Amino acid sequence: MLDMECTPWVTLVFREREYEVILMSYTAGEVAAKLGLTKDGLRYYEKEGLLPPIARDESGHRVYSESDIDWVFLIRCLRDTDMPIFKIKQYVSLLMEGGGESIPERQKILKEHEELLIEKVKVSQNLLFLIGKKLEFYENALSFDDPEAIRCMDYATEWEHFKSILGGIKRD
Repeated sequence: MLDMECTPWVTLVFREREYEVILMSYTAGEVAAKLGLTKDGLRYYEKEGLLPPIARDESGHRVYSESDIDWVFLIRCLRDTDMPIFKIKQYVSLLMEGGGESIPERQKILKEHEELLIEKVKVSQNLLFLIGKKLEFYENALSFDDPEAIRCMDYATEWEHFKSILGGIKRD
């Protein structure tokens, strides 16, 4: 029996009280457009072993199923978070093996990546704070409300002001 909640992009064709399930298939160009990739990017993912084997039509062209699109979407999500290809390979390899034995290792990969992302967010928040301070500095300079800001418009003095802002931010 087909679980409709777990089977996306399915078309049902009814014929005389019976139904036939037709799973949609897509060309590389359609998948690339749908997911914001290039066809070369799709081929790269396949070549690197990040995708299960992709079916081919009678002309030898790749034919992507809904399941293949789900795999590409997962890989794309991981890449969008800057997960390195070698880590994605590890994760996808464990997924392809299936079974519950690999869940702890898959969880570990994602947990480590989550920690890296949390650190990147902290760095971005600090940088956003610095930019805000610089914008505040320029607002004051342009409004002429802060004579010190006007005096600091030369590079060397402005840099010293910027370094004073940096004082409260952790740096490596």
